[in-house]
Amino acid sequence: MNRMLLTGISVMALSLAACGTDTTNDAVEENSGTTPPVEQPLEPATDDTNKNSADEGNTDAVQQPDSATDNMKADMDKLSFKEIQIEVSYSGDKEYEADIEQDENEPIEAKVEDEVNGVYLKNQEAFDDLYPKVKQLDLTKDSTKQEAIDQVLKIFGLDANYEKIEVEIKFNDGSKLDVEERK
Repeated sequence: MNRMLLTGISVMALSLAACGTDTTNDAVEENSGTTPPVEQPLEPATDDTNKNSADEGNTDAVQQPDSATDNMKADMDKLSFKEIQIEVSYSGDKEYEADIEQDENEPIEAKVEDEVNGVYLKNQEAFDDLYPKVKQLDLTKDSTKQEAIDQVLKIFGLDANYEKIEVEIKFNDGSKLDVEERK
């Protein structure tokens, strides 16, 4: 009886061992390789990995900022000035601010913060809004204070009932026009 029990246990042990081996062999056959696959732990992606895969998938996104910057620069080169800053304060702590800045070897920066009408724009959107207006300005370093104020209010569609207005323009020749008035 001991012999039969021992034989039964041995058969069961071999059967279980054979099942484990068959699973491994099935995996080897499925992968058509000679060794079973080894699972590798997943490593977190680095910023460079994400950036590269995003850049490879969408070349338009990479090229678009360069061409937009080139277009803005080409448009600014048509003007007699390289920077303009306008700030108009109204009652009720409402302000209109518009800027286009073109620092040497830096991208053009533009912004519109119009608290009066609830318009807030940056970069390309702001430039696209401002450029058609600023190209209409006919101001020089010798323009009078009143000429500058009148043109800015008219071209930018701003209310003349302001509390304070400031206009700063840096011309391509290095000269400046600074206008400030309080009512």
